[in-house]
Amino acid sequence: MVLTAKEKKMLIRILKKEKRRVFGGKEQKQDVDQLLDKMEQSFRNEKVNTVKPTKL
Repeated sequence: MVLTAKEKKMLIRILKKEKRRVFGGKEQKQDVDQLLDKMEQSFRNEKVNTVKPTKL
């Protein structure tokens, strides 16, 4: 499944809210942290890997 930049931003925002929740198991918070790290890394990679057209 390929996510757009807008979808990635939305998921990162949701995961950050989930991370701040008071109730929830420790394992669940670790899973949320790991997924949040992966999504942020993917978003950063997408920004870095954009190809800009060169002038000919």
